[in-house]
Amino acid sequence: MIRPLPPELKGLLARGEVLLSVKDAVRELLENALDAGAKRVKVELWGGGLERLVVEDDGEGIPYEELPLAVEPFATSKLQDPGAIRTLGFRGQALYALRQAATLRLRSRPRGQLGGGLLLARGEGVAVRPVPAPPGTRVEVVGLFAGEGRDPAREAREVQALLKRYLLHHPHLVLALFVEGEARLLFPGAGLKEAARLAFGRVMAERLFPLEKRAREMALWGLLSGPQASRTREDALFLAVNGRPVAFPPGLLKAVRRAYKELLPEGHYPVGVLNLTLPPGLYRLRLDARKEEVALSPEVEAFLEEAIREALAGKNLARLLPEPKPLAPLTPPTPSGLPRLRYLGQFRDSYLLAEGGDTLYVVDQHAAHERILYEDFLRRLAEEGLAPLPYPVLVELTPEEALLLPEAEGLFTFEPFGPQRVRLLRAPSFLHPYPLLLPEVFREALRGEGRSLKGLLARLACLPAIKAGHPLGRVQGQALLDALLACETPWVCPHGRPLILALKEEELLRRFGRRSGARGGEEARPHPLPDSFPEAPSPKEG
Repeated sequence: MIRPLPPELKGLLARGEVLLSVKDAVRELLENALDAGAKRVKVELWGGGLERLVVEDDGEGIPYEELPLAVEPFATSKLQDPGAIRTLGFRGQALYALRQAATLRLRSRPRGQLGGGLLLARGEGVAVRPVPAPPGTRVEVVGLFAGEGRDPAREAREVQALLKRYLLHHPHLVLALFVEGEARLLFPGAGLKEAARLAFGRVMAERLFPLEKRAREMALWGLLSGPQASRTREDALFLAVNGRPVAFPPGLLKAVRRAYKELLPEGHYPVGVLNLTLPPGLYRLRLDARKEEVALSPEVEAFLEEAIREALAGKNLARLLPEPKPLAPLTPPTPSGLPRLRYLGQFRDSYLLAEGGDTLYVVDQHAAHERILYEDFLRRLAEEGLAPLPYPVLVELTPEEALLLPEAEGLFTFEPFGPQRVRLLRAPSFLHPYPLLLPEVFREALRGEGRSLKGLLARLACLPAIKAGHPLGRVQGQALLDALLACETPWVCPHGRPLILALKEEELLRRFGRRSGARGGEEARPHPLPDSFPEAPSPKEG
């Protein structure tokens, strides 16, 4: 027999859908505060938030007469059109779920109201009475997940990580977190750079470069790392759409990877935060309790890819050697961001030493030549197109490969030649010297998305590239450096490994204990070195 569920079972289902941890409760209350226009938010955790959780804000508050309705299921002022959601919260379930999971005390006052209201709720019992109150809202949750044996320290860590994430998307919010009465996080609303130092650490934050772009109704602002800092997972790359933290859609991750091209090794992702502002028609949010999954239009993916490409262009992306304190960036004269390099010599017949401005550069000669040849292959493919092969090349295909034949039409001209066979008639001219590799190139081209083709072109570039251990003269070395400067991406080899490292003069001066460099025949002024090896070592106090 089909029948409506009783109220207590509805409450249990709502709790299980919305609240899986203290972090979920804090997220719902924080989003309510942000929707209310709060500029300041304070979070208190006692017993990791399991004993008592308090979230207080200076937002617009809830009118006295609406307080009982605020804790009812699916009661909200935020949802008018599901296709045009402009707030962080919209389902109207958070306060109802908290009421079912714990004892809820909610005190609130709008600025234009004389006096505030206090709501006490537990289960189906709700009571409201007038009380003195400052403008804003204070929510206290007592006894959350009582009797479940949860770890308070873990709950507190998760809440702290959540708040750091939200500051990346709302960096002008003044936020305080107190755990057992002790301040764990005090953020003065100092902007995105300071929020990044809090979330990623000082050293990593200094490696992030800003990006900002507007086009029509779309806007992007954020921070990203260059190739000097990347991870094999996207867990340090954060995205928000209209202020809402969301998971990265697969298509947008691919757009980020495409924008970096070979700057990052295969399977690596940058570190940073991207904040998108989009009109309703360009994204679709999944209306579940997590509110974390979003679908973006191809127009948004193209916009983001272009923004990252523009931000990377003209930046000096050479890795620093060794890792010093953050220094001011160069103002380079070349489009790639590298200064003009003057050949100084060769180390172990494998590495070129070059001078550029106030920096000493070390260049891997084999990787540099690979990059030069690889970009030449790509350029010739774009400019010259396909040339007739001296004689057709027969390729045997598997049934799966035979279904993918249209994928290779941009790289080869071919014709069917019996069941699961084709004859290659035309190919890029730089592939003609490798007839035995043509079938492999063709099969890889069938696998789609261009990654296989680029990987194979990288392997082809490796074959004739100057090897490590090969001596070069001054003219050859300078020619290699000049050709590298003309490359679009002179920072990494086609496989994504760094090919150039930089050592600032400032770092050399520090290592040699000098105050300034010696120029124009002047002697540099020394200064005392730190006592790395004191004459009379003495034990340090612990």
